[in-house]
Amino acid sequence: MGFFRRYPLFAVLLMIFFLVQLVPLNNQDKLSKSKFSKVILTLTYYPQRGVSVLSRFIVRKWEKYIDNVGHYEENKVLKRNIAKLREENFRLSETELQNKRLRKLLNFRSEDEYEVIAANSIAVSPSAIKSQVIIIDKGSRHGLIKGMPVKTHEGVVGKVYIVGKSSSEVLLITDSLSAVDSYVQRSRERGIIKGDGSKWCVMEYLEKASDIIVGDKIVTSGKDGFFPKGILLGTVVEIFSTGGNIKAKIRPNVDINSVEEVLVINKEPEEFVISEQEVVVNE
Repeated sequence: MGFFRRYPLFAVLLMIFFLVQLVPLNNQDKLSKSKFSKVILTLTYYPQRGVSVLSRFIVRKWEKYIDNVGHYEENKVLKRNIAKLREENFRLSETELQNKRLRKLLNFRSEDEYEVIAANSIAVSPSAIKSQVIIIDKGSRHGLIKGMPVKTHEGVVGKVYIVGKSSSEVLLITDSLSAVDSYVQRSRERGIIKGDGSKWCVMEYLEKASDIIVGDKIVTSGKDGFFPKGILLGTVVEIFSTGGNIKAKIRPNVDINSVEEVLVINKEPEEFVISEQEVVVNE
């Protein structure tokens, strides 16, 4: 009530507006152009216009809200469909990459001197002592035995070290326990490849006069009783002297950290040798 006391004119206009709305003019008033009718029309114009504008504004806002709600739901559906399509595209890409790797492995198998057993890398070893190992999904029931060499189409991976019934542990060539008798492909210089415990290998027992340079390819010699001759091991990236001999740092040709499918060469080792000293003794 305090509002109407402060603004009496507004109160009078509001009352006239409602009276006009509730008590319409009779036919005679409608036909006449009396001053009273003109006053009433004038006084009610702005309130009526305000109500009309306000109602149109509210209707537009409501329609816009309903429209936005519809678009929001449509966007949610579209986003879900896009996510599904992306996931499907990813699966197809992954399948295509796997098929390419398997085709390479199958082609490599056909060229192999020995029968090979295809396997998948399923994990790394939980052992804290032997960090440079992987677990494959083949074991004794598939014909695997300790010492069998493991490779991919790119080169040497390692040797079967522990054999279970359905899975096996493969000692990688980068492990410090690994030793592979090898040649420099170009010059036929011979040495022993062992791992450095990380991602590299080192070729040892090379004389200072050995013909070996950065960029040389290193291959298996076939003289250690494990690997057949001529399988690629890696590339020389550095040469350094140690006493009366030289050593060569080797980058493995196989990216050990991304190995997914491997081939186990079905070749029974002549004698299981684990260290480079034993390889040298068995020359």
